[in-house]
Amino acid sequence: AKQAIASLWSVSDEGTQALMAAFYRELQKGDVTPIEALHRAQVALIKSEKLSHPSYWSAFFAIGNGL
Repeated sequence: AKQAIASLWSVSDEGTQALMAAFYRELQKGDVTPIEALHRAQVALIKSEKLSHPSYWSAFFAIGNGL
């Protein structure tokens, strides 16, 4: 893989599942980079009532070549 999504700390399964689902939804649109898809997924969680706390979304970041 040229890029990967990682987390800085352990995140609940619920938070990880929500973020990854939003991330892949954004990627499937085909008009965004993985970095932009991650950003949009994080914003989606921020806007959600249940998962807006930073502990659910702020641990995730992208690493790799071509960022």
